[in-house]
Amino acid sequence: MNLQFGSSGIRGKYPETVNSSVAFELGMLIPRIMGEEVALGNDPRYSGPVLKASFLAAALENRAKVLDYGLIPTPALAYQTKSLGRSAGVMITASHNPPEYNGFKVFNKLGEALDDETRLSLKNPKPLPYNGRASSLEPADPREYKELLARVVFKKKWMVVLDCGNGAASQLAPAIYRERLDKVTTINGYPDGGFPGRGSEPTKKSVQTLGTMVVETHFDAGIAFDGDADRMYIVDEKGSCALQDRILASYIAFLAKRSKGPFVVPLDASMVVDEIAEKHRARLVRGPVGDAKLLREAKRLDANFAGEPSGAWIHRDYNNCPDGLLSGLLFLKATEDLGLHVSEMVSDIPEYHMIREGMTYTGKLSQGKLSKLGTGLEKILGKNSSLETKFGLRVSTETAWVLVRDSGTEPVIRVTGESKDKSEATRVMRETLRLLRQVLKGR
Repeated sequence: MNLQFGSSGIRGKYPETVNSSVAFELGMLIPRIMGEEVALGNDPRYSGPVLKASFLAAALENRAKVLDYGLIPTPALAYQTKSLGRSAGVMITASHNPPEYNGFKVFNKLGEALDDETRLSLKNPKPLPYNGRASSLEPADPREYKELLARVVFKKKWMVVLDCGNGAASQLAPAIYRERLDKVTTINGYPDGGFPGRGSEPTKKSVQTLGTMVVETHFDAGIAFDGDADRMYIVDEKGSCALQDRILASYIAFLAKRSKGPFVVPLDASMVVDEIAEKHRARLVRGPVGDAKLLREAKRLDANFAGEPSGAWIHRDYNNCPDGLLSGLLFLKATEDLGLHVSEMVSDIPEYHMIREGMTYTGKLSQGKLSKLGTGLEKILGKNSSLETKFGLRVSTETAWVLVRDSGTEPVIRVTGESKDKSEATRVMRETLRLLRQVLKGR
């Protein structure tokens, strides 16, 4: 028995990659290796009940004592695991991936996600003698997580529209936000594993309805969550959806008034984040893409905050998991403390020209292919370019950069490019994609 985790746990299409056999194996391994006290939750994907039933069958057979939270955001499940001292937390979810995907995020007793450095393995496990009293299954409520978010207190009478995306936040987010804020309304607020409202991943295009709602209701902001609510997406009072890298930069600017860091962001964040950190004399460190990897880097640096442009923000003094619900509240609180409107938070932060593309590719980029790509990208970016390979292949100059990396969640190669000049950004991306196609074909 042997399960290898990826950068975001175990994830793939159902039932080709993730199926009841994987769930059953995980259910057997976790109580035997990590401990018998398990916190369990799920998002609303249609394949969830099958995976949950298979996991529970094996876990209970192996004497697990399971607290079942049912439909719950991933960060709430992670926090409950830590808060109640459970041996492990298991979230059945594929996060922001499309409906045909599913998977498992597994958390240790500290509420930290297991990542691609983790393998659960048992050689020749012997069946345990049956003992009907050894295992248990109980429904549970995330009371401790609700108390955590109650620590964020507002003075302003905030009016906010939530876009729950038909995901795991559909029940808990409106309840928590209505306790904290003056007026809260929701769209896509019923759980549906097909994510019919706007898809499982909030994007500038998919949150346009949210922006319209904010304007028509004269509310202060809109906040959208992804499928399992570990990400959040901000829309301002004008219905505008700024590049979320600017939202991230504005929050780091706020944090830098109280602490000089370090703050950790991934390689694919805009260069404007570096500029804002430098402006406020804060230390910014570039880390890997993927929240579990980013958490590992934040722990190494003893950093309290790590954030991705996707809206996956980790506040280690609150929760070791990226937390969309918490991050939305804390961003509003920062806006309130500065006496600004949401649009004013990013008004002095430049927006450069960023392009994100993906290319379907089964497998991983070999060292030989990465070497050819690096040589070619240095030519594309021109003289005085620098190459980094620690967390992905990134080539940059003072005014532009491009990043090529394997996706940790899909059979895709991610390509991200940015430039202060729009035509240059377009050229760099076009030539990078052409080079990538040639290298993948072995030319």
